[in-house]
Parts: sequence; C-alpha cells; structure tokens
Amino acid sequence: MDPRDGFTAPANAIDSRIPGWPHVSENQADFEVIYFPQNRADTSRYDMAEMLCKVNGLRMSRGLHPVVYHSDLAKLAQGHAQFQSRYRVITHADKSGHIGDRLTALGFQWDILLENIGAGANDVSGIFNAWVRSQDHLNNLLSADVRFMGVDVSNGFWVQDFAAPRDKNYAVPLNEIDACPSADRVVIYS
Repeated sequence: MDPRDGFTAPANAIDSRIPGWPHVSENQADFEVIYFPQNRADTSRYDMAEMLCKVNGLRMSRGLHPVVYHSDLAKLAQGHAQFQSRYRVITHADKSGHIGDRLTALGFQWDILLENIGAGANDVSGIFNAWVRSQDHLNNLLSADVRFMGVDVSNGFWVQDFAAPRDKNYAVPLNEIDACPSADRVVIYS
C-alpha cells in the first residue's frame, strides 16, 4: 500500500511508516492511528457559539443538561488537534501520554473523560453531523455525566473533549448556563 493513500496501524507500530512520528508509550499500544494524508480540509478556526449551540441543542432535546466550555479542555483539544495536524493522523494516541494524563497535567481533576476526533470537515456542521452519525461519537455527545467541553481544529483535524470533574460540586449551576449564546457571549470557565 502506498502510504500516501493512508493506512491504519497500532500506535506503537508505525514509527517507520510516518516520518518523524514520536515514540508513544506502551499503554497506548492499543490505540489505532489512521494516517490521513489526503485530508482536503484546511480550516483552523471554528465558531465556538455554533458548536456549543449544536451540542447543547442535541443534549437538551434528549433531556440532558447543557455543557460549558472549560479552559483546560480547550487547551487539551488544541494540543491534540495540532498533534494530529502535524502528523496528518486521526488518533487518540499522543506523544504526551494518554488523554487522561494530558488533562491531569493541566491541573484538571477529572472523573470521566471522553474524546471525539475526526478530519475532513471544514466547518462545525460538517464535523458535528459526522459525529452524530457515528454511534460511539454520539454516545460521547450524549453522556449524561459530563459537564465541560473543549474543542479545537487544526488544518481540518478536529478534537472535541468532554469531562466530568472528580469534585461533583465543581460545576456551573444550570440556571447560570447560556446553552446557546451569541458569538460575543461565549464563556470559557476555568
């Protein structure tokens, strides 16, 4: 197979197949890496309000509470989107450790952590619709336990992280959440 066509392999078995691929830890050996060099999407910006409205609209239509952006999850998503873009891969693996290790290193004490990844969409609607059509991604979007979200995109490689804090009291009161704010009223909590 020509590597320019893409391939899927375990994270610890592709060192020689992707130029510059970093060594990943043994605990990431079960992560698949999809090499996606043909990604035609190139967006590195997204409308935060639109994403929040879509996520919360879906969640609230199913009787779930809305989520809010959190600065640590935004940093987590940004770092991983840039990692995926650099190596042109779709994976949960990362040279900085397991997703939970990366979030803990940012200081966020989490109980539940979920991640949606993807590539090839140039806008919020495109990636959101792809995630909704995938049962595993949809399950993440509809997790009843999560309270916070972070999203980023780098050259068409998307990451969406959700978390529930270890401290159940660390949450924005529902009556203070604007589930679908205008672009100039998006709040990022810390």
